Formats: sequence, structure tokens, C-alpha cells
Amino acid sequence: MMKRTVKGKLSAKGKDKRKKKTHKPLINRKHKGIIQINVPYFKWKLRIFWKIVLLSLVGWWIVINHYEHYSVKRTLHKCDWNKWEKWPITDKKHLIDSHKVALFADPQILDDHSYPNRPWIVNYITKILVDHYHLRNWKYIQHELQPQTNFFLGDLFDGGRNWDDEYWMKEYERFNQIFPKKPDTNTIMSLPGNHDIGFGDTVVESSLKRFTTYFGPTSQSIDVGNHTFVLVDTISLSDRSNPNVSSIPKEFLNNWVQKKHPYPRILLTHVPLHRNPVVQTCGPNRESKKLFPMQKGEQYQTVIDEDISQMVMSQVQPNLIFSGDDHDYCHIRHTYNTPTNTKGQADEITVKSCAMNMGISKPAIQLLSLHNDGSDPTASTMQTQICYLPDPFEPIWGYIIAAILNFVVLVWYLAKADKVKGSRLGGYKDKDELPLPVSADDKTERSKNRKKHLKVLMNDLNVNLNVIVNLLGFIFMYYYKYI
Repeated sequence: MMKRTVKGKLSAKGKDKRKKKTHKPLINRKHKGIIQINVPYFKWKLRIFWKIVLLSLVGWWIVINHYEHYSVKRTLHKCDWNKWEKWPITDKKHLIDSHKVALFADPQILDDHSYPNRPWIVNYITKILVDHYHLRNWKYIQHELQPQTNFFLGDLFDGGRNWDDEYWMKEYERFNQIFPKKPDTNTIMSLPGNHDIGFGDTVVESSLKRFTTYFGPTSQSIDVGNHTFVLVDTISLSDRSNPNVSSIPKEFLNNWVQKKHPYPRILLTHVPLHRNPVVQTCGPNRESKKLFPMQKGEQYQTVIDEDISQMVMSQVQPNLIFSGDDHDYCHIRHTYNTPTNTKGQADEITVKSCAMNMGISKPAIQLLSLHNDGSDPTASTMQTQICYLPDPFEPIWGYIIAAILNFVVLVWYLAKADKVKGSRLGGYKDKDELPLPVSADDKTERSKNRKKHLKVLMNDLNVNLNVIVNLLGFIFMYYYKYI
């Protein structure tokens, strides 16, 4: 009986001893500047150097906030209306209150089929970057420049003409998330582009009807700031084979000429009107040094046919014309015949694309200031200015450089900590894991020691890098709210 009791007691003591020996705290904070997390089952020791992690995140926040907030505001501040409007001074020594308009051309939001030859992950990342560029710029334009009216000049989608209704609705909702309409601001998106409905004889009638249902009449007139904007669906007007398509803009123009229109007129068309690019050059603000292209292909044409261009200008008799489609800037002057056999003139400005993936290095929008109080019929009532958007690729390169610097600094810090504070870091290991004294002449032991230090460094690097990346994701999510 006594032996059993002693044996039992010894057995119990042995169990308690083993328990005490294997028990370790989950989190160990007794080492200054370092948090160790023990994972008992896997026997992992995760050492988080919280000081370098915190400094890295602060540095990243400064970089991200610069590109996503400060840089955007600074760029748009250059477009401030007061910097370029030349309206006369009132008696109160203030500029007159003009009506402010912003024109957006070819946002052409990407879809899953925009780049069919690229891997899906590349398409996914590209779509996120492009969507964020649109969303961020739209937000700051509406709050910093505060236009009272926004006009979109077509090509809202990249492949809208070919989508079925289910996919189109998903992209329509996505488009409205990227470009949410601001209260008390008039936003017109009803002018279609060839990527929305096709072009000329290849206009997809069902796509045209769907576009009209959700965005409004594709040809219409709107009075804004004592001026009349005339939206003409010239790509449907170019359909010479299907009267169901071309009759809609024709009927609008026929009704238009029968009514009186007292205000100055501004014509909006997606595809630019016909011109002679050798004589009618685009001016210094165009990025491309080549002549304006005169091409046509499947579901696209770079200019409207000459007879249709002259017919539209003759009936509308615009004072100013804005177009899109080309993605690059172009400013020319048209001459057209009026119904009274006189010559009319109008400048046409092809607005740069506001997207970052349209083959231009400097996306932009066009600003238009309107003032017409009727006091002087001969006075100019319109002023316009190109407004460049933030460089779309500067943040990407900035983040790449920041990531490289962060990685180099992290490696340097961990290597220095392991070397200078090696005795303290050694306290994280169990006694049986401590390296044996190494003789200066023992190359084998020195090699083992180097490998052990390298292993520790790689483990620390992996753990701290993962912590930084995961916490960094929350910072990006704050700025990339659409995601």
C-alpha cells in the first residue's frame, strides 16, 4: 500500500513537473521593443519588432495620404475657376457669378473582357486601379471645383454594346458607384459612344434602346446657365441602313429647327465632326505629334461623315462644339452653311479622356464657364479651360519605391538588432537551443552559427513583413473605399 501511494505521489509530481516545464505564456512582452507570440502546438516563436512596424506604417500613411489626398487637391487647385476666368469685375469688386460646367470624355470603365489575353489577376488589379482613379478624381472634382453641371461625352463603358442585360446591369450599377451623382448638381450621361451602342450601320438597336432607358434620350437639348446644350447622337445619325436607329436623331433635329432658341448654343457629339487634318491642326495641347486620324473600322469611325457633319452644324448653328472619342486634345475651327445661305463658324474642342488607360499620359477634363445676362449681345458668354488630372502612374511608382525602401530598412533593422542585441534576443530561446561557445578556428561551428542567425533573421523578416502588409491593407482600404 505504501509503495503504491509513494508511486502514485511520484507519478503526480512528475506530471506536474512536466506541465510546468512545457507551459509558456502566449504573449511575452518583457523584452523592450519586441513582442513574442508563442504558438505551442507548432512550437513557433513569432517575434514582432513593434517599433519598426509602427514606424513603417506611419511612413506608409504619409506616402499614401500624399498621393491619394494632398497631391490630388494640389493638382485640381491649379484648375480653380478664379485662376483662369476672365469675366469683368462687378461694382462690389468681385467676379460675376458664372455657371460652371465640367465635361468628362471616355471614362470607358473596364470589364472582364477588356484585355482577353491577360491573366485574370492582372485584369482584376488593373480594373481596381482604373476604377479607383475614376472614383477618387470624381470625388475631388465635385468637392473642390464644385461644378454646377456635369456632362459625359460618351463611351461610358468599354464593351457595353455587346453585353447581355444581366451583365450590363451589373456594370451599370458599378458605373453609378464610381460616378455617384451629387445632390443639387445636374449630371447628364445620356450621350452614347460607339463602345456603348456601336457605330453607324453596326449600331446594336437593342443596346441603343437599353442605353436610352437607363440614361435618357440620346439626342436632346438642355438649357444651362442661359445657354443651350444640344446633345446629338451622331453615331446613330450615321446609320444609313436602319431607319429605326437614324430616325431618332433626325426627328430631334427636325423639331429643333422649327422652334426658337434665344440662348447661345453648345453642340455635344461623341465622335468629332469631319475636318481636313492637314489644314485644321489640333494645336499645342495635343500630346500626339501625328495628324488627327481619319480612319474607320468595325464599330468605330474617327470622324463623322462630312455631309452629316455639315447638316448637323447647319441645323444647330452652334457657337461652340465639344466632342470625345479620340482620347487626346484637339482644338479646330469649323465653317458651315446656315439655312439663310450665310457662313457660320464654330470652334470644336475634342476633350481628352478622363481615364488612365486610354493611351495618353495626361488625362484631363474640360471646364466651361458660362455667363449670359443679355446686356450685351456681342459679348463673349463662354470661357473654357483644360484641366489636367493627377498623374495616374506617379502613385504606382511611388508605392513601388516606398515598398523597396521599407524592405531594405526592415532587413537592416532586424539584422542590426540580431547582431547588437544578440544576448537579449537569445533570451527568447530555450536553454537547450542556445549556441555553444564557438572557437575562432572552428569553421564548422562558425558556419552553423551563421546559418542559425540567418534562419532567425528570415523568420523575423517573414513575421514582421506579414504584419506590416496586413496592417497596410487597412490603410489602403480606407482610401480605396470602392473596393
